[in-house]
Amino acid sequence: MGLLKHLRLNPALKAQLDLLHADVHADSSKLAILFWLRAYTILALERNTVSIGWAKLSGFVSRTARDFGVNGLDHAPGRALLTDYAICQVTPIGGGAPVTDAAQLRALDLGRSYQIELRTAFQLDLARVHEWVVETWNGLIENDKPNALAGILARWAPVGQSGLLPALIEAQELEGWLSRETLAAIAQGLQVPLSQAYGVADFYAHLYTQPVGKTIIRVCDDVPCYLAGSADVLHRAKNMLWVRDGETTEDGRFTLEVVPCLGHCDRAPVALFGQTLHTQLTPEKMAALLRGET
Repeated sequence: MGLLKHLRLNPALKAQLDLLHADVHADSSKLAILFWLRAYTILALERNTVSIGWAKLSGFVSRTARDFGVNGLDHAPGRALLTDYAICQVTPIGGGAPVTDAAQLRALDLGRSYQIELRTAFQLDLARVHEWVVETWNGLIENDKPNALAGILARWAPVGQSGLLPALIEAQELEGWLSRETLAAIAQGLQVPLSQAYGVADFYAHLYTQPVGKTIIRVCDDVPCYLAGSADVLHRAKNMLWVRDGETTEDGRFTLEVVPCLGHCDRAPVALFGQTLHTQLTPEKMAALLRGET
């Protein structure tokens, strides 16, 4: 939880996030509320906007929640995020004043008519809220890793060898990398040789058998990005983080990687911060991202 101490958040926002953290810690069923906030920040950062349609958000939750043990068809946690914590508001898609009153929010038929966003005073903190959510989520599930790994094995063991790659991907989400103990447990559970588990993990670039940073920064150096200045962007990142390609910062916050095409050549140069895509980067924009200013 070290990162949380260094996040500069609006005090009123921090108080509400602390309340959410305490509630989830006391009642694990409320983890679904945190998942909805996590889904919102992911979509908002991907689309570079604080406003996400409720239908789009609920659809994203329904598609992704099962892999995290959350019922994505239950919208009650999403509504609880709106009504129980003064973090978000909703606004009519066609225009109108934001709605923040809990009683009004409970009565609204959100459907396709409303969009969710951070409350007006908190909107500049979007990126930091996402960092908070990721750090808090990882911290809360830390104590449940044995059960989580058991669930992964139960899901993929009947498939056998063909379930090896998805099992490895899901297991890596638990702690960010695949330890020898985790690889051995997966190999045993799926009844494949340990050498095969290592071989698959080593083959795929996004699987790691050594600890990596909490956020992996992947800078594209394919031709369009290189011609658009990715070398300068990468140079700024290396200088600020004091790492070389493939290395992790001493505090464990970042791992820097150079990767081939990320599929957004029309907006080069680009980089991924975790799962968040940043386009048309400059050295100055990279510096701002590393300082947490955007």
